Amino acid sequence: MAKTTYIPKYRSYIHIVNGADTTVATSNIMNLRLNEDNNMFCIYIEHEDVTKEKVKAIKRAKRAAGWASFSAVMSGISTAFSQNSLQYLVRSTNTRIASQLADIYYENADAEQNLMIDMWIANTSEEEIMINEIERGLIWYVRPSQNLHLQLNNPDAANLRISDIHNNNVRYAVVTAGSMVRKRAYEWEDDECWISAVMNEYQLLDKYVRISKEDYSEREMSIEEFKAYKKVAKGY
Repeated sequence: MAKTTYIPKYRSYIHIVNGADTTVATSNIMNLRLNEDNNMFCIYIEHEDVTKEKVKAIKRAKRAAGWASFSAVMSGISTAFSQNSLQYLVRSTNTRIASQLADIYYENADAEQNLMIDMWIANTSEEEIMINEIERGLIWYVRPSQNLHLQLNNPDAANLRISDIHNNNVRYAVVTAGSMVRKRAYEWEDDECWISAVMNEYQLLDKYVRISKEDYSEREMSIEEFKAYKKVAKGY
């Protein structure tokens, strides 16, 4: 039988503007780094890794939400069969509390699927730099060889003005990042990939999809390719 897991989908984008010159970097993996052309600073983005422990936490939260919802439904049925007004009052209160708790469990389950995103701006120059987050008007001063760490929302976009403290060298940077996790069933897993079955419109096995653990890219595999892959992996 197929197993299930949660597979991340990462997106990162860094755009640095120096007058008429621009430097751009994009990524579909967990990390992205871009150095300013004149070695004034470096911007680094890191998404939360979906480890086996993270997958277990998501599944636990989902199970708890499911049981809480079931409990709320059963409590409502019990209220409907109350034999007197006092019993009805007690059971209706329990139903309301169970329903509210079910909402909290579902919120917590969704929160487990919301991955954290961290951004570092490293001062790689030999003098202090000034970093201004334009939209919120926040300003930080970063010494040489020091880092500014910011936690982004998911998704989020940051518009930055970065310069030396004398405003002689001014750069503008746009940083956007977002991620999500998707539940996927898979037939095979090894250190390099997951392989999922794909059914046709008649719910019959049509082909397979190989999902790379390195960059989460997907590639179609025929049924014969999958069988051959398994034989090689098992050492037949």
